[in-house]
Amino acid sequence: MTDLERLCRDRGVKLTGQRRLVLDVLDAATDHPCTHEIHRRVLGRDRRIGVATVYRTLNRLVAAGIVARHVFRDGKARYERCGRAPHPHLIDLATGEIVEVDDEGLAARLEEEARRLGYRLVEYRLKLSGQRKD
Repeated sequence: MTDLERLCRDRGVKLTGQRRLVLDVLDAATDHPCTHEIHRRVLGRDRRIGVATVYRTLNRLVAAGIVARHVFRDGKARYERCGRAPHPHLIDLATGEIVEVDDEGLAARLEEEARRLGYRLVEYRLKLSGQRKD
């Protein structure tokens, strides 16, 4: 059994061929694709899968905690696989490009501050917006 199969089983999600394709697309993504972009990429491997199937699949995978949904300034839901360390996103205000920020030092400081206040940090979300310096 693969790690993906085990994860789905542990989360109560049957790993159908369609779900596997969507997860494969997200695993290969270097960006944060929206539903229609995921559908376009899935169509490259299986022309029979409709956009409604991709929507349903993403909703199920998000509910199971296998996929994360982010809504940025453009209002579109964008997706990535869960399981990575929490990390902020920097959104380029001119282009809408989403850049992942390496925040190792920031995460440690946030955990330290939570401990100081008597908490254990479970999750944090930080979205940054910026403009390129020309």
